[in-house]
Amino acid sequence: MKKLLNIFAVVTLSAVLLASCNTEQITKVYEPDGPAYSFINKAGSFTLPATNPEFSVKIFRNTREGSATVNIAATPSANVFTVPSALTFEDGEGAADLPISLTNEAAIGLIYNLKLTIASEQVSAGGVGAIDLKVSLAYNWISLGNGQFYDSFTLYSIPTVEILQAEGFERWRVQKPYTKELLLEAEWEGWLGGPQSAYIEFWVIDNEKHVKWDTNWYAGLLYQGAAANPIKFYYPSALGASLAVHDAKSKFIQDKVVQLRPAIYMDGVGGWQNTDYYSYVSLPGGPNLYDIL
Repeated sequence: MKKLLNIFAVVTLSAVLLASCNTEQITKVYEPDGPAYSFINKAGSFTLPATNPEFSVKIFRNTREGSATVNIAATPSANVFTVPSALTFEDGEGAADLPISLTNEAAIGLIYNLKLTIASEQVSAGGVGAIDLKVSLAYNWISLGNGQFYDSFTLYSIPTVEILQAEGFERWRVQKPYTKELLLEAEWEGWLGGPQSAYIEFWVIDNEKHVKWDTNWYAGLLYQGAAANPIKFYYPSALGASLAVHDAKSKFIQDKVVQLRPAIYMDGVGGWQNTDYYSYVSLPGGPNLYDIL
């Protein structure tokens, strides 16, 4: 018993000494020489209006006492940003906004990268010393009026739809391409549910007027009604490299008429990705799809 008590005393003393050493080490690491600063996140993204492309990034400090200035280094991917090189905190402020704007050199449709960095000696313990931002200008969408949309896989009839265009770009949106009424008319009862795209957005990608869209759209259908199996209308190569051969089938087939060739698929289940179920869009002023299909 005496030996056990002696062993216990040694172990206890070792634990106390170890805790003491750790505490001393923590004190040294977490004791700032002055105000220390941090971003709230390591990354962020902003989509700005072209008419007023301004935003701000919030920076925090570990005290509210006194006025102080933190230096900020900016590393942009292009010469389109106006960023202050320093941010001043007034007495009583624990957070302040760094104002940033885009110049008129910035173009719509491009994503610009910006890295902001606080000097390492000014970063608060456990704080975020750098933030990576993605910044873009929003398209200005204008209504062209009514056109038509037809999905040969999903729909029976050809509905009238509103068509928007990104001002100055060969980029369009088909607004509300699907409705519950259209799906019921096409006898999809029992398969209704899941996400439904508010619009289908597509754009011209080359001089031959081929078009593409961003990954996939949804019609609001579930395969056999299973909530885990929404039917997706993929841009073929976005689903798989082997399907890239079908990308070229999405194009303008005549003036103001676009043919879309999706790869229709349910993730983890399968689908009709190798079958040509085309969708068509007649832009405002274009022919009646009933006359050409």
